[in-house]
Amino acid sequence: MYLAGIDIGTTSICLIVANAEDGRVIRMASTKNDAALPSKEFWERTQQADRIVQLVQSLIEECQDDWDAVRAIGISCQMHGVLYVSKEGKAVSPLVTWQDGRGELLLESGRSYATELSELTGFDLHTGYGLVTHYYLTKQGNLPSGGVKLCTIGDYVAMQLCDEKTPRIDSSNAASIGLFTLPNRQFDKDQLIAAGMDAEFLPELVHHTAIAGDTADGKKVLWAIGDNQASFLGAVSSFQGTLLVNIGTGSQVSVYSSAYFESPHLETRPFMDGGYLLVGASLSGGKSYELLEQFFREVCRTFGLLDDRSFYETMNRLAEEALIESVPALKVGTQFYGTREHPYKTGSIEGIRPNNFHPQQLIVGFLHGILDELDGFTKCLPAELHEQLTRLAVSGNGIRKNRAMQQLASIKWQLPLMFPRVKEEAAFGAAVHAAVGSGLYSDYAEALQRMQKSDSDDR
Repeated sequence: MYLAGIDIGTTSICLIVANAEDGRVIRMASTKNDAALPSKEFWERTQQADRIVQLVQSLIEECQDDWDAVRAIGISCQMHGVLYVSKEGKAVSPLVTWQDGRGELLLESGRSYATELSELTGFDLHTGYGLVTHYYLTKQGNLPSGGVKLCTIGDYVAMQLCDEKTPRIDSSNAASIGLFTLPNRQFDKDQLIAAGMDAEFLPELVHHTAIAGDTADGKKVLWAIGDNQASFLGAVSSFQGTLLVNIGTGSQVSVYSSAYFESPHLETRPFMDGGYLLVGASLSGGKSYELLEQFFREVCRTFGLLDDRSFYETMNRLAEEALIESVPALKVGTQFYGTREHPYKTGSIEGIRPNNFHPQQLIVGFLHGILDELDGFTKCLPAELHEQLTRLAVSGNGIRKNRAMQQLASIKWQLPLMFPRVKEEAAFGAAVHAAVGSGLYSDYAEALQRMQKSDSDDR
């Protein structure tokens, strides 16, 4: 018996088929997410929802040899973003992603849309959050024609897989779009209405392991969960005592708590078992390292040294060599894309001296900067959670493929490093979620005990 997990990322989409009894990955397929739409404005970041559905369906076709044995399908998706659907359950707008900047545009008052909505409601809201987008479109009088509900891209894919017309939303995704109260796990409709928005656009909430429906060939489809929660579920062997550091396009630190906590600079996000993740989320991460790679590429191109090869392998090697040397790295603040709290914050490079103004030290400085921001979040953890940390799990290609960053992470947190045995953690976490949601296992602890035990080379 097999389970499928689908992860809909910002830049890529992955599907895995896993053995339900021991977690072996039977098949893995992935594709570039090429659904991005041309930006009409510098702040606009949107994707074509039905193109994403097509890409998911193409991955399913790629796995047809093993598809008959699949019992259930779990979905994880990029968080914060929303799209609008008609009463027939079809997209009538693009997906406005978490990277969209319309929430930072200014009103006549001089405040941004995100700031004004935060002040009106008392919630800490940022550009890219789905209900900030909804507020912007409401204020502009530009809500999509024919739209009756908003939802996440994961929920939209679930709807299309099982021909469901009305979206519903798991609390792990609902919390990411804003105006969501914890610990009672409800949208604050009163505040939403008071801010001038129509609460009828909100999808119905579902909790824990709700099933969206069945595919035409009889496979159960679960409503989507957030990619952060899915990555945690797919990356750890035990919830308690694990610090998860994920470095992909952005970067995050996540720690599980069975009890509700609030902590400055951290988000408390609902987990599917009724517990919570305390999350420090950075807009930096792989994007900042990519910015450096593009800089090196531009330098070479400017001086006539054209080369289409990726520079990442060379950068990673130079960073490893630099760690052996005693030359101090440059101090780099990698907030080139701002932060959630300060969208206009800029990056910085400090401590330049003749003996360290070299590519190696600049690369290491970037790696330190990415990790330093994440370490700042861990210092905000409640003492009782911080003291329980015994292991460091790392996920995301930004750190998986960079041994220098791995070394720096282990030193910075003084914890033993562990790698998830499945490289596509969010997709695997979605499959584990499907195992519980379909009733195969009674809870996540049992599912992890069975599905995280395989030592297959595929994992």
